Amino acid sequence: MGKIILFVSILFSSVFAEESIKIGIKPSEPWVMFDKNSTENPRGFSIDLWNKISEELQLETKFVYYNNTKEIVEATKSGEIDAGITAITMTASREKEIDFSHSMYELGLQIMVSADEVDSNPLNVFLKEAQKLFSITGFLYFLLFLFITINLRWFADRRLVSEKAFADNYIVGIYDAFWWALTMLITWETPRSKGLARIIDLTWHVIGLVGLSILTAVVTASLTAKTISGSIKSEKDLIGKYVATVENDAPHEYLEHLRARVVPVKTLDEGIELVKSGKVKALVYDGPRLVYLKNEINKIAQKKVLEVLPLTFNHQNYGITFPTNSNLIEPVNRTLLKLREADGIEKSFHDKLKEKWMSQN
Repeated sequence: MGKIILFVSILFSSVFAEESIKIGIKPSEPWVMFDKNSTENPRGFSIDLWNKISEELQLETKFVYYNNTKEIVEATKSGEIDAGITAITMTASREKEIDFSHSMYELGLQIMVSADEVDSNPLNVFLKEAQKLFSITGFLYFLLFLFITINLRWFADRRLVSEKAFADNYIVGIYDAFWWALTMLITWETPRSKGLARIIDLTWHVIGLVGLSILTAVVTASLTAKTISGSIKSEKDLIGKYVATVENDAPHEYLEHLRARVVPVKTLDEGIELVKSGKVKALVYDGPRLVYLKNEINKIAQKKVLEVLPLTFNHQNYGITFPTNSNLIEPVNRTLLKLREADGIEKSFHDKLKEKWMSQN
């Protein structure tokens, strides 16, 4: 058996020793990433994995760059490249046209939503809805109206012969009137009054009740909407909802079978913008990539803008693509298995890669 393995290794090395092999890659965080405005020096989980495979098999590699998975599959099928590695889902339909290696990573689909969708804290909802209702301009108008009201109330109080509520001194009187105005917005706590003073008291109190009622109604409606139609707790909650995903990729087909209202996008960045703007309820794609992008976006914004739900469904595998009957398949498969094996108490190379690129997930 040892002689056979040695013979195969010698034969394999002789086949590919003459020239470098072409490996197709495409951008897909955190699997394959490039520096801005340059495709040189790619990095990521898939790059580190292939570099280790090529080191083990003593291969010289030349990376060929593509825009999407479909292009890599086509290039693999036509023999334009010797293999493709990035974040390529192994599917039965693709297996009809090309060959796959053993699984290089096991994952599933996850759901990205706006952080507002998962926030059901009444206080947070209250503050967010209040911000929508009251702009800076509106707040300045309110302060102006408040200033006019407390001056009118102080002036009306001075006309009373007895039972005055405020001091005759303007500064002290206006200060008292200010606290009267804040109290009267939500409760009928006012000194005995009549005439103009009573009309101002009643008018100001009604304004407060109307404003509070509107705010309460808006917050209640928002919480109810989250409870009835906004909450997404499993993939079944996607049925009938507008959901974005990358066109022509495996998640697209799955969502159509699920009967979600699929909104196809060319890139995940486009899908993320639709989620942030509220034009779709969710973005569905491979979990590790969504979590990586969510972390990066939230880090830049320095607040929770997006959230990826902690549920995984439609489990799938990533594999390395090869032209049918490629001589590379068996040596690469053996190497993949070797890289998953622990070395005593030391973690396997594969586990170390996961810690390096997926730890923030």
